[in-house]
Amino acid sequence: MKNIILLGLTILFIGCNQKDQIKKAYSYPIVPSKPTAETYFDTTITDEYRNLENLKDELVDDWFKKEALFTDSILNTISGREGLIQKMKSYDQRKTALAWSVKVTENDQYFFLKQKADENVPRLFYRKSFDSEDELLFDAKDFKPRSGNTYIINYIQPSWDGSYIALAMSHSGAEISEMAIIDMKTRKILPQIISHCWPSDGGGVSWLPDNSGFMYLHYPEIDHTSDRFLKDMKSVLYKIGDNPEDLNVIFSRETHPDLGIAPEDFPIASLISKNDNYLIGYIGGATAYGDAYFAEVKDLHLQSKIQWKPLYKKEDKVDKVIFEGDDIIFTSAKNSPQFQLLETTMANLNIDKAAVLSNQKQDEVIRTFGLTSDGIYYSTINNGVQGKLYNIKDGFEKEIKLPRISGRLNFWTKGKDFSDLWISSAGWKNEYIRYQYDSKTNTFSEANLVPKANYPEFDDLIVKEALVTAHDGEKIPLSIIHKKDIQLNGEIPTLLLGYGSYGISYRPFFSATRLTWVDEGGIFCIAHVRGGGEKGDQWYQNGKKTKKPNTWKDLISCTEYMINEGYTSNSKTVIHGGSAGGILIGRAMTERPDLFAVAIPEVGMMNPLRNENTPNGPNNTKEFGISKDPVECKALIEMDAYLHIEKGVKYPATFITTGMNDPRVIAWQPGKFAAKLQAYNGSDKPILFDVDYESGHGIGDSKLKEFEQLANVYSFAFWQTGHTDYQPK
Repeated sequence: MKNIILLGLTILFIGCNQKDQIKKAYSYPIVPSKPTAETYFDTTITDEYRNLENLKDELVDDWFKKEALFTDSILNTISGREGLIQKMKSYDQRKTALAWSVKVTENDQYFFLKQKADENVPRLFYRKSFDSEDELLFDAKDFKPRSGNTYIINYIQPSWDGSYIALAMSHSGAEISEMAIIDMKTRKILPQIISHCWPSDGGGVSWLPDNSGFMYLHYPEIDHTSDRFLKDMKSVLYKIGDNPEDLNVIFSRETHPDLGIAPEDFPIASLISKNDNYLIGYIGGATAYGDAYFAEVKDLHLQSKIQWKPLYKKEDKVDKVIFEGDDIIFTSAKNSPQFQLLETTMANLNIDKAAVLSNQKQDEVIRTFGLTSDGIYYSTINNGVQGKLYNIKDGFEKEIKLPRISGRLNFWTKGKDFSDLWISSAGWKNEYIRYQYDSKTNTFSEANLVPKANYPEFDDLIVKEALVTAHDGEKIPLSIIHKKDIQLNGEIPTLLLGYGSYGISYRPFFSATRLTWVDEGGIFCIAHVRGGGEKGDQWYQNGKKTKKPNTWKDLISCTEYMINEGYTSNSKTVIHGGSAGGILIGRAMTERPDLFAVAIPEVGMMNPLRNENTPNGPNNTKEFGISKDPVECKALIEMDAYLHIEKGVKYPATFITTGMNDPRVIAWQPGKFAAKLQAYNGSDKPILFDVDYESGHGIGDSKLKEFEQLANVYSFAFWQTGHTDYQPK
């Protein structure tokens, strides 16, 4: 399962055939503790495992490897784990294929990723039109086959006319990519390979209007453990056939020092539409809003430095922008926490005095919008779980009746010169369906690129959308999914999933593999805690920095609701979250260790006070705070789960994960949390640290690895909540 080659490694572990002893005793791998005391304003903190931050230390690396083998040795004893993987595979086999990242050019050519049921990674396909046959364009196994790496395509973007397509690939979960360009005349990859890029997370690729090249974000340092990683990025203009190493930088801290771009900022230059007169230069990062600038497209052809001018500030809370000639249409949460749709002119640019195209709606948050020849379309979401679609034309607004109730609604257009509009719709138990909209007849027709699968076992599942009263009286949306005929006896294993950062919403998604939890007799819940965007900008702001405690207190309230309503009990509850959701899980379990049977932080941010000392940390200070500010430092200490672990407290069974190639949350954060929790825990419940040397943040993994990782989570949780089919052999 993990490619770790270790010779002469001995782990003291109670024999797996001694079931009672497994439950009572764990001989965890020993890691030296080298405490470091540090004073933050009026608070002195002793960091017991500061030494684990040096991942290049041989003793530290050896401990991570021992933890990996130790955890595997226990997971492999859980009787139902392999069966769970096989069930996930069987669900997946019902799909003839899965298609995503669908890109439609202005002349109706289709480019998309497709993965057949018997394939572990996706391939790139092409259709001349929607009704044409699929043509295989590229298989990532043909990229550097002698390297020994399994590359996965993680991003595609065709040129406006479909004459070229850029595709990015990475391996081992690292995400930092290499980008190739296919010439559609020859169907061959051009010899120039662009390295030091991450288009799937760095603003993507913006093709020039004449299809001669594109803009992308260049990363000078690609070693995710280096202090220079995610520093001094720069937007580059690349022309087809040029040497990728000769960087033509158009937007960066070095080229535009007057703009106040910080080393950790993401200066992303993009062209939204082929016919736009203006480029956008956006200062991106790990937070919902940023500063933006504009320049004229014609300036790209000048030899002199591009002149970027202010477009809006982060205080304007602008979410999305589209140009329409010399007008700018945008959404903003400033003075309207559920967002307004606004318009102003570039000739007399004034964000504060923009005309209102659509006011914020009660209980609906505007998510996104697009232009067609039939006007403006925009979508909204209610409590993060019910989508709606609207059209504005000639000053009149109407709601578009959707083909079915949609929990998750996405849509795409080709631009203001075309009438084309596609949507995708999904729910917690309803598979994704892609539709094309006909504005003349006001009807939708299915436009799937692959056949739908059938999951009759999910037809009778009950989905309940509850509102839970929080500690301060706020109403928290809670999605509850379970089988039809459950008995409310407090004995049902219940998993609560949550996140709560960056204004990101947990919108309904369909995942047969995730629903195996329900199929095996559990209840699956999604807690839409503050810090996300489910109820708009204020919902986001009330779970940020000094208000971060609302995030984990909301999860605690949702858990108490499930117990009080008779669904489950504290011996049957599981909390689960990843990445920034590690704050949510870590602080819920350290504040209320009595409330949960199991806690599962995956690749989690577990030591926020030290986060700014990680490569990805400085950018995240915009979201969580900075230790040099006395108020924000106090907030960081409060949200730091690692610092809140206390000796002798009986903590729930905990399953902690990390990927050693993770470019987002460095491995020592979950590592320090695991080491301290194993040493301090007062209960006999297991604290497992799952270390994967062939993965990163869980993004870009193969299908089989995703099944294995989720099976680890579910089987551990079922084991610790007493499911009879998931006990040690």
